[in-house]
Amino acid sequence: MKIKYLKHNEIDFEKWDSCINNSINHLVYAESWYLNIVCGSSWDALVFEDYKAVMPLPLKNKLGLNYIQQPIWTQQLGIFSTHLIIEKLVLDFIKSVPKKFKAISCNLNAFNECNQLPLIPKTNLILDLSKDYDTLKSSFSTNTKRNITKANKNSVELDFDSNNVEEFIVFFKSTLNSPAQELEINILKQIISYSLKNNKGFIVSATINNELIASCFILKSDKRLIYRVARSNEQGKENKAMFLIVDQLIKKYSNTDYILDFEGSEIKGIARFYESFGATNQQYYYLKKYNIF
Repeated sequence: MKIKYLKHNEIDFEKWDSCINNSINHLVYAESWYLNIVCGSSWDALVFEDYKAVMPLPLKNKLGLNYIQQPIWTQQLGIFSTHLIIEKLVLDFIKSVPKKFKAISCNLNAFNECNQLPLIPKTNLILDLSKDYDTLKSSFSTNTKRNITKANKNSVELDFDSNNVEEFIVFFKSTLNSPAQELEINILKQIISYSLKNNKGFIVSATINNELIASCFILKSDKRLIYRVARSNEQGKENKAMFLIVDQLIKKYSNTDYILDFEGSEIKGIARFYESFGATNQQYYYLKKYNIF
């Protein structure tokens, strides 16, 4: 099995994206445009044969040590393949990480299970939207249905066509409990801007009397809607705006082959919110090991 290590400037990005887009486990995080935003040029790659399977290697350096680390705003990476992914393939890829990278700390995707690696399962809650809306809604919890009703009674209005990135970023920053690093904010802004321009995502905004009270950025790619960033202010929380946003998102894409991907969470309260819409766990895997093969 021939797996090649390629530096960033050696990657054929056309072949790379073809592999990712045609993979059995496609995720937008592994597309070259996304990696180029979250990593810059600081990612290399492992490539099996002529891009039949690939693995991005997001790079970090600290105190002169090179290592692999999961980039910000990126839930899952790992091995992507146009063919069935067996455990041996996963193991061979990890063994092929060059020894100059002294440690690996990254999230592999749901298709990268391997009993021979020290993998820690993580929670990712998803909802299959192929059923009609009434059927999907029948799986909502009683409390969630009550909160959706409250949002409607309080005249929360939604806009699925907002393209105001600056407004989203300002609102995002204003609702944080503690300030985020400007680098993190800038990367998020780039992701959203690219997504809106290239039909890779959209913003859903909730208002009362034209005042923004909640907003959500959805990554949209390959029949997957990723609930990427969602924020509410105090008025949004009081009026249950986010419940209405998710409800209408489900309604809009019901009876389609899309999956609503909530991106986690390990935090029980957040996971409970996702589960209240009928979402179920599709676990992925965290790998942390020293590169000693």
